[in-house]
Amino acid sequence: MPDEVLLLELLDRIADTLGTDTAAFLLLDEAGESLVATAAKGIEEEVEQGVRIPVGRGFAGRIAAERRAIFIEDVSHADILNPILREKGIRSMLGVPLLVEGNVIGVLHVGTLVPRLFDAVDAEVLQAAADRAAVAIERARMLHQRGVVEVLQRSLVPEELPTVPGLELAARYLPAVRRGGIGGDWYDAFTVGRGGIALVVGDVMGHGIGAAAMMAQMRTGLRAYALDGHTPAGVVERLNRLLLTLGQHQMTTLAYAVVDLERERATLVSAGHLPPLLRGPGGETVVLAVDGGPPLGVSSAATFRETRFDFPAGSTLLLATDGAIEVRGEGVEAGLERLRALFETAEDLGELCQAVAAGAVRGAAADDDVAVLGARLELLPEALQTTWPASAETLAAMRPLLRRWLARWGAAEDESYDIIVAVQEASANAVEHAYAPGAATYEVAATCEDGVISFVVRDRGRWRTPRGTHRGRGISMMRALMETVDVTQDEDGTQVVLRRTLGRAA
Repeated sequence: MPDEVLLLELLDRIADTLGTDTAAFLLLDEAGESLVATAAKGIEEEVEQGVRIPVGRGFAGRIAAERRAIFIEDVSHADILNPILREKGIRSMLGVPLLVEGNVIGVLHVGTLVPRLFDAVDAEVLQAAADRAAVAIERARMLHQRGVVEVLQRSLVPEELPTVPGLELAARYLPAVRRGGIGGDWYDAFTVGRGGIALVVGDVMGHGIGAAAMMAQMRTGLRAYALDGHTPAGVVERLNRLLLTLGQHQMTTLAYAVVDLERERATLVSAGHLPPLLRGPGGETVVLAVDGGPPLGVSSAATFRETRFDFPAGSTLLLATDGAIEVRGEGVEAGLERLRALFETAEDLGELCQAVAAGAVRGAAADDDVAVLGARLELLPEALQTTWPASAETLAAMRPLLRRWLARWGAAEDESYDIIVAVQEASANAVEHAYAPGAATYEVAATCEDGVISFVVRDRGRWRTPRGTHRGRGISMMRALMETVDVTQDEDGTQVVLRRTLGRAA
């Protein structure tokens, strides 16, 4: 908001110049529906009580609606909504609109405690002062909004995308600061049960800090419902009910997908949102046919259907908000086709997201917020080489990667289960026994030669003595599940080599 001290100084000068007893600035709120008392001289109660005047009603409301100067000779016989003006004994008033590039941003009015006939010269002087003030107020407001954008951007989008082995993620968010306020576009990505990854982009209809704050509530609610184990459709249905109970009367669109990394499939729910795009391993790119539902916040009876599709290694999914493609006077289909063509030829996922956010699809920088999120399921190499933080939380993230890699070599489900349990037991030993508290890593490598799967788990620490009477049975478990288990310890750390032939007799 504009600095209050600056506004009060302006009011002092205006009152002195025109010889009035009162002066006040009322600024248009973000919704553009009401004038809010922001600074006052002689009628400070307006600001203290947070007086709001609907546009089109009362003295100040008429000035904003009609965009012209209005003079009141006798307040006691005029249409005045604000009782403070009469309580202070104001007899005559003159008000003019605050205009910036032809747009009303507020009202400036002055008043006297004795009857006075304001003439055309007074109106010209007050309008000239209002024009200079409007420029300063708008500049201060824009600077304030940019500061708010930075804060909201940090809260609406994750500080960093999750690290998911075998999955590349990239995203961009570009806020648009405009006279109507910032928008509510957002994206999010987070892991869900059994190694899945949730991807979402959303957009609140409307602009302003209120819209962005509403989307922050939507992001928090979606995460909570998803982490509670609900299906994608169940998450969106609950989010719809949440929005309706908030009573903000704001529609929200979103596209929410959950990728099953182990099975290389995805489930998506769209609530009135731009359809996602899918690029296959061979480069073929399509706009997904989604069985979508209505935007959130429209009806408590709304239902949302799930769309399931294959997401094989080498595929890329792209989600975006409509600001990325919309061109005034053009159908959405044309923008989607340009986005599809750009997506089809893009090589680097991060550069693609940056280009889309910067306006490559529209041919110009977007005048609306843009959020874009991409996910590429990477092709796994023949020889697997990974490094993991020495933390128990990494064990769950390891399973989908190992299962995908073993499936590449034709491992049966029971074989994959046995091998993964053995590898995770070796990894758990590295996490638990090799290091003192603090940051550390261990390595997991894998190869397949003539049907023999070999895993090597290596740490760089010194194993501690097992704690508890029922500890230290990991090696026995590994040997029961694998054909051979070799453990080597030296001054550089511990190496565990596990081998098993695929398709061996039970």
